[in-house]
Amino acid sequence: MAARAGRPVTDRTFETTLAEVCSALNEQGAAYVLVGAMAVQLWGSTRATRDVDILIEATVPNAERVLRALGRVGFGLAREWLAEEVARKPVTVLGDIPRVDVLTVAWSVQYPEAARDATIFEVESVKIPAASIEHLIASKRTGRLQDAADIEVLEEIRRLRGEA
Repeated sequence: MAARAGRPVTDRTFETTLAEVCSALNEQGAAYVLVGAMAVQLWGSTRATRDVDILIEATVPNAERVLRALGRVGFGLAREWLAEEVARKPVTVLGDIPRVDVLTVAWSVQYPEAARDATIFEVESVKIPAASIEHLIASKRTGRLQDAADIEVLEEIRRLRGEA
């Protein structure tokens, strides 16, 4: 998980962008599930990435909470977006390096099913709902080479956990 000079959301400074972003989302009561490479890392992969990919409940009130949270932790462009647009679009990209991809669908995975089966991980004492291995695999059936490699890793993690 990419380290970044921590900016306090409240009175805390975080070592990782992931903890910083998720802490802000949690404080705002945002409905989200971590997907993408950082979720794969939480399950045990060593794949490097700087992006935080979140799958959100695609409602305007939730998009408002997400944008408010991201605006508070240095993703100033979040203030430029309308919640209605974010809730309607499949992907909204905020920032550069690091960046946050706000998704309303992760390939074929929707928020309600991902939230139902999410596992809570803790990073720097921040509770982070991450997509299940099954939902991560489904979200990575894109045909991209990196996603195919992630699927192989996730299937191996699942096998090692005795879940295959």
